[in-house]
Formats: sequence, structure tokens, C-alpha cells
Amino acid sequence: MSFVSNNNIPLGLAIEKGLINNFSSVGQFGYNPDVGTSFETITSVGGIYVYPTASSTALVTSSNSVSDNGGTVLISGLDQNFDLASETVTIGGSASTTTFIRVFSTRMLTANTGDANVGVITTTVDSKTVASIPVGYGSNLSCIYTVPRNKKAWIISASIGMSKQKELESKIMTKGINNGNVWNTVGYQSSFSVPVYRKFEIPILVEEKNDIEIRAKADATCSVSASFSIILEDTVQS
Repeated sequence: MSFVSNNNIPLGLAIEKGLINNFSSVGQFGYNPDVGTSFETITSVGGIYVYPTASSTALVTSSNSVSDNGGTVLISGLDQNFDLASETVTIGGSASTTTFIRVFSTRMLTANTGDANVGVITTTVDSKTVASIPVGYGSNLSCIYTVPRNKKAWIISASIGMSKQKELESKIMTKGINNGNVWNTVGYQSSFSVPVYRKFEIPILVEEKNDIEIRAKADATCSVSASFSIILEDTVQS
């Protein structure tokens, strides 16, 4: 079933075109090359993702400073008030002027050498690695998101895939900053070697200032990709 707006345009496209007031959309995708027998977040950072506990400026560095320094990266996330924020930062240069509490996207805008990053591009906030751009990808691969202040999120779809014929278990998890930092599983899927895409006829509601991520584990080490799509609703409307 495809949802349509009053103009008979698919809902997602209508939101992206700004035809529906007080709604916006988000798509996140991630990749973890070494998922083992314990749950890991599907992000190029690897392991269980560690969130900043205090807001701070963001610093961008490269494992190949000679080739990458001087290029620029667009950082997108939330500021100290959990409002949407973004800033372009120079690789190997000064830290951002924006104070971030969350970073869910980093994307190269210009490259110092060639047309992509030569080294691994790392963004740190609060002395924690919040995003990692693998060599040659130009963007971070992180299946994480945090719902901004004065918004609620509706998860409308999710996907998971693996590189080998392995048993895979995956879960969508959420954590609110005001609930004792407890992770709750709001979606669960098991599979054997077959990629899974789920469209939620009843979307999963996630309140403001809640972290969202997909985690997975396999019966033997393999690489795993995942994604989810979200519709954001303004709770304070102009």
C-alpha cells in the first residue's frame, strides 16, 4: 500500500517537496564490516556506538593527513539544546564553532586529493568518535538518529542485509535521555542469508530526544548493512 497526499503524490515525495506543513523526513543507512556473535550497532565506527554525554565542539581528522587535510566535511546533528544543527568543518583544521550533543551525519563537500577521502575521516565530540567515513566513501555509514527537540518521529520502514550465508538477528532500539538511559527494543527481526525490508503499516512512534539505532549479531563474523526511514512531525507548530 502506498500512502498518498491530498494531491495524489506519494507521501514521502510530498513531504520532501514541502507540500505537507509541519512534517519532514529522514533516511539513515549504516554498515558494519565486522559484526560477530554479540550485538553491535550498524555503523562504520564499529562495536556498540557510544554517545556524547556532554555537548562540545566537533573536530575532524584523517588517518592520512597529507592527502586529506584541507578538505571539508559537513557535520549534521543536534546542538546542546537538541535542536537541528550543521556546520562545515575543515579536515585537520579548527574545531567547529557549533556545540554538538549528537552527530548522525558527516559528508565530504570538498576533497584535498582526488574526488574522495584517501584516509579514514574521524569526527570526535566529547572525546568520543561520533562518525567515521571509510576510505573512499565520502560519507559516514551510521544507522543511528536522535529525535530533535519539539519533534516526534515515526519509523515507517527498516532494512537489514548481510554479506554471507549466516543466521542474523537484528533489532531497532530506542533510548530516551530522561528514562535513565535505558535501551528499549521496539522492533526485532531474524533471518538466514536473506536481506529483509519491512514497511510498518503501523509506524513506530519515538518521542523527542530519543536515540534510535539498529543493532545486529550473527552466528559468525560477517558484514552487515541496515537502514531506516523516518517521518518527523513538529510538536510545536507555527
